[in-house]
Amino acid sequence: MRHNSNRRDLRWLGAALLGAVLLTPAAAFAVDADCDGVDDATDNCPAKFNPTQTDIDGDLAGDRCDSDKDGDLVANDADNCPNDVNEEQVDSDGDGVGDACDECVEDAGAAVVGRQGCSIEQLCPCDGPAEGDAWGNHDQYLRCVKKKARSFRLHGLISSDERRAVVVEAAANSCGAPVPQPGDNDGDGVGDAADNCPSNSNPTQRNTDGDAFGDACDSDKDNDTVLNGDDNCPRVANADGQDEDADADTVGDVCDACSETDSGELVDREGCGIDQLCPCDLDADGRPWASHGKYRRCVYDEVFRFRLLGFLAAEEAQALREQASESTCGEPPPVCQ
Repeated sequence: MRHNSNRRDLRWLGAALLGAVLLTPAAAFAVDADCDGVDDATDNCPAKFNPTQTDIDGDLAGDRCDSDKDGDLVANDADNCPNDVNEEQVDSDGDGVGDACDECVEDAGAAVVGRQGCSIEQLCPCDGPAEGDAWGNHDQYLRCVKKKARSFRLHGLISSDERRAVVVEAAANSCGAPVPQPGDNDGDGVGDAADNCPSNSNPTQRNTDGDAFGDACDSDKDNDTVLNGDDNCPRVANADGQDEDADADTVGDVCDACSETDSGELVDREGCGIDQLCPCDLDADGRPWASHGKYRRCVYDEVFRFRLLGFLAAEEAQALREQASESTCGEPPPVCQ
């Protein structure tokens, strides 16, 4: 009798489980129509790929599908500060960028400005990168102009011809070039008596090892008895670590920010390759790329930086840009898994 009773119990349990499966509505299963890794039931933009789920105004409509991201009752395409509440739309300098998000609001009449309301001239002022801080040399100033001009071109604010004209004009001027004066032999704004490199322009007076010589004229910046040209970490003392380079990228382990670089990969001064700075699957914040365009922009920016540093030839840079464009990095998967 006990044996038959057990069999009846098992049959009842099986039927109950089958009934539960058959009666479970389809909606109970996770659905992710836009393949962004967020279930539709909780996705604030279920039809738009937005893995970061950003929602500036907290209205539960994600920014990717919210016609008024900041919730100030002015539609994004008409809002002069779409990410900042500014219902009055005040624009004191008349540059098209509202005061609420204008970082150069005090300068009226600027030419073309970016999203922060600043022109290239304002972002790269002739007298220095910041108040009281001069450019180290003309090349530093020119690098700034090149970067900003490129950014303006990518955002469609200026044409290719205009970008070239801006760079040519900057290359021809003397911004950042030292102007020697009596008592200031190198013209860096620091008097000779107090200058840690009186014959080398170094307005920041950077001195890594704190000795009597600034980095601009110090043959051993970290004072570890290994000269800069031979030092695999010229700004970090590691006399005993010159052979410690686990990934063999010529940047010592003690100062290598990317210690697992693939063999032969080109790296910057911190030991990071472009693939590490712009990994295919995640952005700098460790989140999935919001789009292929975001990934591509990261690669383009790093390629441009490597070019400015003299690490890449023009042909190599173009090949890397084409590779990034042809990749599927940042694109939502065609079928949700």
